[in-house]
Amino acid sequence: MPRISAFDSWLVRQQYASGTVSPAYDAVSARERQEFARENPDNFLNTMRLMEDFRDDERPERSELLHLNKQVLDRLLESGSFEHQPEPSLFLYQLDTGTHIQTGVVCEVSVDEYHSGNIRKHEETLIDKESLLTSYLKVVGVSSSPICLAYPQSPSIDGLVAQVCDTPPALDFHGFDGVEQRIWQIQDPNIQSQLIDLFSNVETTYLTDGHHRAASASRYCRIMQAESGGQASASTQKLLVVLFPDNQLRLLPFHRSVRDLNGKTAQKILGELEKDFTVTRVEQDEFTSSQHGEFGLYLEDAWHKLEFRHDISKFPNPVNQLDATILQNHILEPVFGIKENRNDPRLDYVPDVGGADVIRNKIAEGWPVILVMHAASIEQLMAVADANELMPPKSTYFDPKPRSGIFVRKRG
Repeated sequence: MPRISAFDSWLVRQQYASGTVSPAYDAVSARERQEFARENPDNFLNTMRLMEDFRDDERPERSELLHLNKQVLDRLLESGSFEHQPEPSLFLYQLDTGTHIQTGVVCEVSVDEYHSGNIRKHEETLIDKESLLTSYLKVVGVSSSPICLAYPQSPSIDGLVAQVCDTPPALDFHGFDGVEQRIWQIQDPNIQSQLIDLFSNVETTYLTDGHHRAASASRYCRIMQAESGGQASASTQKLLVVLFPDNQLRLLPFHRSVRDLNGKTAQKILGELEKDFTVTRVEQDEFTSSQHGEFGLYLEDAWHKLEFRHDISKFPNPVNQLDATILQNHILEPVFGIKENRNDPRLDYVPDVGGADVIRNKIAEGWPVILVMHAASIEQLMAVADANELMPPKSTYFDPKPRSGIFVRKRG
């Protein structure tokens, strides 16, 4: 049961929001981030740059990189782009794509919620990335990207959120991708108290985006406690989160593209797939999976529908019921020889953010094999997390994603 709390912060000003708030970091490639950073020097993305965001001839040392990020942050805070909010507040954060709206509560929760397992995860984290983000917290000293948590939808919380949303927002702006973002600041102690009480009845929350940020914040907390002899400031023991009701979240699939045919003919590949799938050629220019266990295969300029022959509901482990697992265990490894699905250069992941266009782009780039799959459901994610299991890499893609540079919460 999360004990949510209000927090003091720096809040971006309305007149600067559209140009300052960053795009969703992992929705753009490293090359696109390089271009974007150069063209938008006052965008918050410049406070979060990684080595890959620089050209080879421009890359600084790791320690220098963090100090460069800190310099940009200091410049933005001093420029007047942000206004300090010394009074602890809760916030509502709404993302509106035009066809989908989701509204979450931005607050802080104790790192202990993560340690205890009340915040449940479903992804493995990489130690190097954890270390970098931990160093970021120590050197740059802020949290600015809320960790996304899902909670079982509550009519009581919905009602109170709707009541606040009936008032004018503190911020209302469009991001670079056209997504409209609205912020309501909750300073009324009575409404804060009501939200705190309502969330105390939520037994479990689920990490949907921000596994590395949560893990690094946990590590940072332990480091600061050790360095201070157990007297670290309260801000080092908190996570900046946004809590969304599970029924409002939109999950998109991660499709796969394969660099070659693994030395086989197209006919041999189709024959091997018939062991576990009903294979049907479809006369169409694009393919969308309509249900779990149904995949699209683009091979030799034609689409094929693959229908899994087995009843996935009978698989006892929830991980084995995932389309990403079926695709890996019954297609990528046995047919295409891709055993390592995290780092194999023959495999690429295609988030379904742009619909059919992203698939057409991969085909135009010369990828001979495209595998389209159905999106995982929030129920599947929760089942995996409840079983203390982990999903395969790139099993889920939540869209729209909260942006960085709306709230700046200082740590330490």
